[in-house]
Amino acid sequence: MSAVPGPTPLAPTAPVGAPQRLGVVVNPTAGKGRGERVGRDVVDRLAATGHDVWDLSGHSADLALEHTRRGLADGLDALIVVGGDGMVHLGVQAVAGTAIPLGVVAVGTGNDFATTLGLPVREATPALDTLLAALDAGEAGVRAVDAIRVTGDGLSSRKQAGESLRWVAGAVSAGLDAAVNERANAMLRPRGEARYVVAALREIAGYRAWHYHLTFEHTQGDDAAIDALRSLPGFTDLGPEADGDGRRLRWDSRGALVTASNGATIGGGIPVAPHAAIDDGLLDIVVAGDVGRGGASVLFPQILAGGRHLGHPLVRVVRARALDIQPGDGHIPSAFGDGEHLGALPLRAELVPGALRVLTTRLG
Repeated sequence: MSAVPGPTPLAPTAPVGAPQRLGVVVNPTAGKGRGERVGRDVVDRLAATGHDVWDLSGHSADLALEHTRRGLADGLDALIVVGGDGMVHLGVQAVAGTAIPLGVVAVGTGNDFATTLGLPVREATPALDTLLAALDAGEAGVRAVDAIRVTGDGLSSRKQAGESLRWVAGAVSAGLDAAVNERANAMLRPRGEARYVVAALREIAGYRAWHYHLTFEHTQGDDAAIDALRSLPGFTDLGPEADGDGRRLRWDSRGALVTASNGATIGGGIPVAPHAAIDDGLLDIVVAGDVGRGGASVLFPQILAGGRHLGHPLVRVVRARALDIQPGDGHIPSAFGDGEHLGALPLRAELVPGALRVLTTRLG
């Protein structure tokens, strides 16, 4: 594995079958500690096929991202992440909005992004076989998918053009699911998936609805769909957008759930937005009104049980291109994206069509 060399501009996608300069970032704790071993295997196999492989991993996510950005500036053809959705999130910060494709060897606990794309998960060998096939295919091995551009002064991120910016591959959460995520991250025990179950039970036990001011931009749907949204207390139709593309809606209410989804699942397979598509140019924004503590104890299991929450009378799905989230009075959870902490509200989440290029020959 070579050190990162000096700047050498290369074409975004190498010719079919040509050796490429590949950056690899590994989460050593992914897959209950398998990440480091799998990462070595990935590097060895990529190098054995003639590619020039650069190790961009670091002892922290911030350092790994710094290495990655430096590698991209120095002429990488593609970036490969080894781990779960957290590693995808790291990679997306570096390559979203560029021509550099992202490869995923999904061996983490939560692999929602890879699952959405139809990539192998938790098994390194088939995941790497799929990756190598995509690399060999040249441009035919690259698929463009959407990504969420998140901006807001409270985000923990780099500054770009004077504003905080984060990219999200899967979903932005700012309700009960975000509160559960935040609580789970602060817990030392139990470990693994059980930690999230315990966190959910504790969060529901103390649940009180949060106050939101939401604005949905370029909302899509026929008259019946818009009427269904307006039937939820707090919704207001502000009329058509100036460019005629959809409508602008507001929701001022106390609520339990606000999740803007690019993909169908979060949290390792939870179908919060089961009809979302990663390449349709729209967010599926799931909101739930003030269901009360008893209702929250029903709503969360319904989400886990194959998306049954969509039938709840206080749940709506808004298909829109952008969402502005302003906090109302009182405490409100921090926002999370791809299971990673984003920061405090307010924020704006905008779907950017085709912002991310992914190495795959599969259609998902």
